[in-house]
Amino acid sequence: MTRARISSAQFFVAMFVSHILVTIALNAQYTGGESILDNIVSCLAAMAAAALIALPIWLCQRRGSVPELAVESLGAVGYIVPIAYWLYFLLAGSSSLTLFQIFLMDTVNPGFSASLVTAAIVGVSLYGALRGIETVARCATCVFVVMLLGCGLVFGIVAVRFDTKNLEPLFQHGLAQTGQGMTLFLARTSLFADMAVLLPQVNGRKGRGFTGWLIGVGAFVSLTILLIAGCLGRYAYTQNFPVYVLASLTEVRSLQRLDAVFTGVWMMGLIIKLAIDLYACRVCFYSITGGREKKWPVWGTAVLLLALTMLAVGNSPLQKLLLDPWKLCLCTVIIGGVLPMLVWLAAAVRGRRAEK
Repeated sequence: MTRARISSAQFFVAMFVSHILVTIALNAQYTGGESILDNIVSCLAAMAAAALIALPIWLCQRRGSVPELAVESLGAVGYIVPIAYWLYFLLAGSSSLTLFQIFLMDTVNPGFSASLVTAAIVGVSLYGALRGIETVARCATCVFVVMLLGCGLVFGIVAVRFDTKNLEPLFQHGLAQTGQGMTLFLARTSLFADMAVLLPQVNGRKGRGFTGWLIGVGAFVSLTILLIAGCLGRYAYTQNFPVYVLASLTEVRSLQRLDAVFTGVWMMGLIIKLAIDLYACRVCFYSITGGREKKWPVWGTAVLLLALTMLAVGNSPLQKLLLDPWKLCLCTVIIGGVLPMLVWLAAAVRGRRAEK
């Protein structure tokens, strides 16, 4: 079956937009300490690790998506791989949605139900996934432009408040926080799973696109953390969402506070992320059925995603599980590096046997 294809630039721009969620939801609780500047080193280390984790995906992508290659090489056992990717997308999406709903309930306190906002986000994401990857990619490009303009406005205004006296020395409490921060950045990087499933549908110079993603994410996150530390000082360590606090301190006459920009950017990035992940679920189920892409698995996944999020908000153990950086990081490394490597080895062995 011939699938829609997008350019390398479109794909990695969409990945950049969805990954900004990591920065927006950054706080001391999950990074493991009060030295927020250490997170710059954590981010750069995570980007270096990402380049290594993604290597097996590059080996597989010339032959097809990792789920399809697994089914071809491993037979009935290979069906475990697309199911594993589907479960990961469900886990990563629920984690992102749960964090956003916690933000709405604890920080924004809207005058309407936060659950309705979450349901609307899932609904829009579902619509995008059903329309196809081309639609999501075009939307992501528009969101990317809006995001840069919005963040540029906020960053430009808060830069006036920047004070070098607020900056503290790196590693003053050791390297433990740096390791915890690196774990968090990797845990919230669903790029590996998206690449494993969707990279064969991407045209152009994928290696250059991936390199641009690494550099872009590293630069954006580092700048954001530097501004948080320089503008808020130790006050940032006491806040659940310091980027939101940074935006809420800015004013532009008639626009007043710009915290709405923060919320809007988060929502747009979340929609792009969920839409891509839901579309990737379509590809996973296609590798199982081997026929026409079915849309009912996407509907089912969206319903499960929303149900799991609603359940997690009122269930502390489940919430802790979904937001645990170490568990999420382990799942990310397995899905992003270990499974593609095993599939590639199985395909290589199968190819040698066929030659004999």
